[in-house]
Amino acid sequence: MAITREDLKELPKLLQQDPELRLELAEQILDEVTIARLMHKNTALRDAFRRVVLTEELLQLPAEFHEFREETTARLTRVEQDVAETKERMTRVEQDVAETKERMTRVEQTVEKILHRVDRLEGAVERLENWQRGEQGRREGEDYERLMVARARRIFGTGDGGSPMANERVRKQVEAWLEAAGLLDQDIEPDYDPLIADLIWWKGNRVAVAEISVKVNGRDVVRAKRRAETLREAGLDVLPVVIGSEWAHPETEQLAKQEGVAWRVANTMSEALIEFRRAG
Repeated sequence: MAITREDLKELPKLLQQDPELRLELAEQILDEVTIARLMHKNTALRDAFRRVVLTEELLQLPAEFHEFREETTARLTRVEQDVAETKERMTRVEQDVAETKERMTRVEQTVEKILHRVDRLEGAVERLENWQRGEQGRREGEDYERLMVARARRIFGTGDGGSPMANERVRKQVEAWLEAAGLLDQDIEPDYDPLIADLIWWKGNRVAVAEISVKVNGRDVVRAKRRAETLREAGLDVLPVVIGSEWAHPETEQLAKQEGVAWRVANTMSEALIEFRRAG
């Protein structure tokens, strides 16, 4: 029998009373297109479908994601602010380092100038000390020389003599010897000139030419020998002698022996000087 319009009007009542029938009918008449159109048209039905199809966790996911995004954005903003502040602090630190380096450079330059002045001052002090030591040594040497000249009689025994530079009589005697040899008017090198010897002592034709130093060195030995050689040209029997309180170097004594130079160092006399002292 054919379904009438009246039958269709009664259908909702029947579906309300029979949920299973309602489900079977929906399965028959609903397809994808119809469902999509229905969801678009009926928002209440669409929400109902969502609640059925989606779990509560999935339904809350958009809101949670939105909250997460806002929190993440806020954190990133804070991180960016921290990074910016860190960069700013690093910039200040770099500026401070640059300023410190500049100050250190100025300090180093100042220190260098001060050290340069200190070096100059130390150099001046050292020169002054050297000069003072030299002056002290020179004065000590002069004092020692005068003392030995004054004690010449005790060193050489009998005879006569003294310093040709301090004693006019001794000087004239040496000049007479040089004139007799034709040497007085010649230009004699200082090391060979007996007129500037420290001490000359004679016993007749025998003459001692002495160099005096607190510390006897090789130069004293050489000068004594050379000045004795000059007087030998005048036909004199000359003994070169060095007098001092000590040897400047251990090898100086050996040099004196090698060069035939007699000595009185401290309280020790060479055999040649002892022999000269004993001669009348």
